[in-house]
Amino acid sequence: MYTLSKNKKFMFLLGAELFSVLGYSMFLLTISWYIVDQLKQPQYMGLLLAIASLPRMFTMIVGGVMADRTQKSKILFSTGIAKTILIGVLLYAYLDGNLTFPILLVVSFLLGCLDGLFFPALSSLIPVLVEKKELQGANTMIHSSQELVFLIGPVIAGALINYYSFSVTFIISMISMLIYSLLVFPTIIKDEKPLSTGEKSTVFRELQEGYNYVRASPLYIVGIGIIIVINFFIFGPLFLSLPLLAKEEGGTALHLSFLEAGFSIGSLVATVMLLIVTLHKNRGKLTLNSLITSAILMCVFSQIPSIWGLIPMVSLIGFLGFMTFIPTDVMIQEHTDPKMMGRVMGIVFLAQTAFDPISQTLFSFLMTLGISVRYLLFGFAAMGVVFSLFIFMKAKNWRMMH
Repeated sequence: MYTLSKNKKFMFLLGAELFSVLGYSMFLLTISWYIVDQLKQPQYMGLLLAIASLPRMFTMIVGGVMADRTQKSKILFSTGIAKTILIGVLLYAYLDGNLTFPILLVVSFLLGCLDGLFFPALSSLIPVLVEKKELQGANTMIHSSQELVFLIGPVIAGALINYYSFSVTFIISMISMLIYSLLVFPTIIKDEKPLSTGEKSTVFRELQEGYNYVRASPLYIVGIGIIIVINFFIFGPLFLSLPLLAKEEGGTALHLSFLEAGFSIGSLVATVMLLIVTLHKNRGKLTLNSLITSAILMCVFSQIPSIWGLIPMVSLIGFLGFMTFIPTDVMIQEHTDPKMMGRVMGIVFLAQTAFDPISQTLFSFLMTLGISVRYLLFGFAAMGVVFSLFIFMKAKNWRMMH
């Protein structure tokens, strides 16, 4: 950790991520509560989240190729400026009294496209800036900082909406995104441009190379399977349900921020633990046990009848979810050829995001059939337990990994 703190390039990236997550977390709570409270269309929450996530399924893979071809800081800077402009569009529409659901859909779709370029560049930039032995520390510092801000951001946004207006949160989100963009400016990060091999290659060919590379290794198959389960059966339904449960229990935007902050506290504790303790043994077994337990706790979460009872449980789910996610991510990075890092992480992030919209769209559709949020949460969680146990039984080599 001390060595990383002396790495100026990495610290600029870390600082940039703090502002990026602050802006995004405030933006996410703002539009979630706007749909539930102002537009009074909670049944469309899943559609909005799906529209934001679906384009990632296409741009994420292309983003992985771009990250292997292009200076990664240029991608991060460009997407940051574009996000600042898009949030500005929402602010203008709100002040003009024309912030409708279709406008939210269009902007969310474009933000999803940008995320597909952003995430592979970010994840593949970390191994460029730090030594291999520092990967767990670097990834954990990034994630712990993100979760700390995810703890603060929604609370700030909830308070500002409660006491002021939606426009204030949009403005602060814009400023945060602009600061993030400036901190990852290429002349500051100074990451090297990927070397050209001299061979002409198409995007499709490079995509195929990345796919074949991942498919050939059981490590990637199991790791991606773990990521799919936690996103489809746990994180996807959980994040969609929070504003719905807050409204169902008679809560306000501030109560919703408490629920989101509860998740962030749990995930922050997990990242701090991983920052202090570098895991060298039983990482594979740890990720699988954490996955199974988080799915079981989701079953319990679905039946808790009060906001104050939901908060500690969502914290535990956040803790176990990140004890699953971060070591899995690090293990994949450690075993990946640097020349393939962008494409591999693009596929990994695709697994993290592509199944969210499917999960949330299915969840929302089932809600329109009259099935309650709590019954749906229990059903998704129970299926998560089944698939987690299946992976545990089949992935013997993963269980033995250190």
